[in-house]
Parts: sequence; structure tokens; C-alpha cells
Amino acid sequence: MKKWVAYTIISVLAVITAASLIFGISESRRSAENARFLSANYQHAFSELAESVENVDAALQKSLLVTSPSMAGAVCSELFGKVQMAEMALGVLPFSATEMESTAGFLNKTGDYAFALSQKAYSGETFSSEDKDNLRALSEVAAIMSQNLKSIQDGMDGKLMSIEEYHRTVKQTDKSEDEVIPQTMADSMSLAEKEFPEVPSLIYDGPFSEHLTNVSPLLLEGREEIDQTQGRAIVAGFLGLREERVYPTAESDGDIPCYYYECEQNGEPVSVWISKVGGEVCSMLSSRYVESAEMDAQQALDAAKAFLKQKGYDNMKESYYLISDNVLTANFAYVQDGVVCYSDLIKVGIALDDGSVKSFEASGYITAHHQRQMPQTLVSQEQAQTKVAEGLKILGVGKTLIPDAGQHEVLCYEFKCEDVNGQKFIVYVDAVTGEQEKILILLEDENGALTM
Repeated sequence: MKKWVAYTIISVLAVITAASLIFGISESRRSAENARFLSANYQHAFSELAESVENVDAALQKSLLVTSPSMAGAVCSELFGKVQMAEMALGVLPFSATEMESTAGFLNKTGDYAFALSQKAYSGETFSSEDKDNLRALSEVAAIMSQNLKSIQDGMDGKLMSIEEYHRTVKQTDKSEDEVIPQTMADSMSLAEKEFPEVPSLIYDGPFSEHLTNVSPLLLEGREEIDQTQGRAIVAGFLGLREERVYPTAESDGDIPCYYYECEQNGEPVSVWISKVGGEVCSMLSSRYVESAEMDAQQALDAAKAFLKQKGYDNMKESYYLISDNVLTANFAYVQDGVVCYSDLIKVGIALDDGSVKSFEASGYITAHHQRQMPQTLVSQEQAQTKVAEGLKILGVGKTLIPDAGQHEVLCYEFKCEDVNGQKFIVYVDAVTGEQEKILILLEDENGALTM
């Protein structure tokens, strides 16, 4: 009996120990998961802050090129929005108000100033020379601030302690003056704050295809609806496959209601969306991994042009492209009577190993394409050129239709320009009113071009 009791006690203790161990492991895992969740939130917020400050600087740079009240109002609204995004990201981070006093103060002052200038613009006033000086000074501060944030962000994956580790360390560290806290994100932010450039004293009174949402697709007007079997045949023809190798799997009822198909091409999965009305190919995406780049950008652009011509898309002109993961994705816009219609957008992705089509996206073209009645040009190119800011060298000019905020199109002269520092800009001047319509910053490198 004694042995039986002893064995029983040992067994019970073993079960209790195992249960405690399992509970401890479970709690440890839960704690680790919570820590990772917190880390992800903080990391995301910091990335948002860095990106938003970069966008603030971009908006400030644009403001220096403004020559009309309408453009001044548009740029100020953009600037105010970017500041608000930066302030929201800053509010999520676990830093005290004193640690981020200069950063928060700069954002607050810049946002207030942008709002005040927007009110002047809406009353018909453009930026004064004093306003331009203030905006230039704010841009210089934003540029330094953006550079500092990027450096800190790079350090988050290096030697610096992460944000959540800093937050945890502060709670656990003894408050004695002799206690040394290891180098943290807060240390870096504190140093950046100490070296924060002087913010000017201000005296005052107080990015094209996304516009087409909830719009009936113009290309599909008057067209009949197809069924899933007809769509299957269209996919097979588009990819050069037999119909039995194409499988309908889903439907969607978005801005362009579509059928969804899956198939394999050269042994790799391919997904295709076909519009229910008209049977137009909205998008195609191959899942093939492109391991290497065996062709240059011009060869890939030529392959994309040939593909569009083969599929019946005529009068398409390439604008900008981007290379990522050995795939070149190029933007093409429809050209009517020598005018580039940016709303009629098609994106083609070319694999740089063999020149095959990796992706195709035509929702912008399907939504916007139609034969336009072009507005009468009332302003000459020479007159429009006077609206380009002084100090900019004009590299090229053309005529374009660009969308405005009200889902209309504006006939513009498109001036590609460069400043003394080599920074490129695109300035759009309304060909009817002669006023600035839009300003973009053009970022170019060996991997292509982006606009801000």
C-alpha cells in the first residue's frame, strides 16, 4: 500500500509539474505573441511616420513652384493632409511628449501654416515672397527630419534596441541615476531632437488613376453581358491555351463586375479577371518566380509594346516604368490626336529573364476609354511656359489630358523640368485657362521612375 501511495503521489506530482510546464510554455508563447504584436504595431507606426514626413517634404518642395491661387490651395491641402498622417503615426509611438517635443512642434506649426495659406488661396491670393521663404525653410527642416528618421529606421534592424524593447526596458529599469539604459530607439530620437534644425518663425492668420471610383466603365457602355463559358473562351484566347485548361472559380461585383479564372501556363499558376459586361480582360497575373534579369529595360518595353499591339491596343504610349524582383512594370496611356490621355491606363509587367508577360492590368483603360471631344486650346505653349517657376530648366513638353479631383479631365501642357540640383519635376498648365493644374516630383534611378 505504501508503495502504491508513493507511486500515486509521484504520478500526481508529475502530472502537476507537466501541467505547470505546459501552462508556463503557453503563457510564455502568449507573452511572446503579444510582444510581437506590439512590436509590429510600433514598427508600422514608425514606418508611417518616416514615410509621412518624406511626403511632407515633397509637398513643401512642390509649394515652391506654385504660381497660381488654385494650385496654391491644392498643394496646401495636400501638405495639411500629410502632416495629419504624420501626427497620427507619432501619437501611436511609445515616446513621451518631451522626447518628441521638437518633432511634434514642427508638425503642428507646419500644419497650421498650411491651413492658413490654403485660406488665402481660396480667397484668390497666391504665395507671397515671404510665404515662399517660409515654405523653403520648412522644406529644409523636413528634409533633415526625414533623413534622420530614415537613419533611425535603418538602425531598427541593426544595433539599436527596438521600440518595444525600449518600452519594456524603461518599465523595468531602476530609476537610480547610476543605472545605465542600453542604446535604444529613444536614445536615437533624443539625439535627433537635440540636433533638430531651427524652425523658422512664422507670421500668419491662424498619385492619376485612383480618381476613377464608383464610375460606370465607359468602354463597356452598350455592351452585352457574357456568361462564364464565354469568358472561359476569352481567357483561353488571351493566353493561347485550350479552353479545357481554364477553370472558372469565382465572381466579383466591384466597380467592374468580373468572372475569375485560374489556369496554368508553362506549368505556372495564372489568374485572370474578365468583365461580365463586354468580356474585357481586366487583369492577368502569373505566379511564376523570376530568378534573374537577362534583358535590359528597353528590350522589356519593346516586348510590352508588342504584346499590347498583338492584343489590339493601338495608339498606346509608354510613360514610366519600375523594375522590381526582376520584373519591369510599365504604364501605357492612350494617345488621341497627339494628346496623351493618362486616365486610359494599362499596366504591363514583363519578366526580365525571358520577356514573357508576367502581369496585365487594364481597369483604368476599361473605366475611362472613349473617343473624346477635345477642348479648344486657348493658351499657347509659350504662354503656358510662363507659368513654370523661374529657375527650372524645361527638358520636354507635350499635351495631355489629366484627371482632376472632380472626376473630369483637363487639357494641359506637360512640362518636364529640372532644377539646379538635378531634381526633376513635372508641371501641368491648363491649356484653356493658363493656370497651373498640378505639380509632381519625378524620382528616377536605374530601376525606373516614380512620381510624388
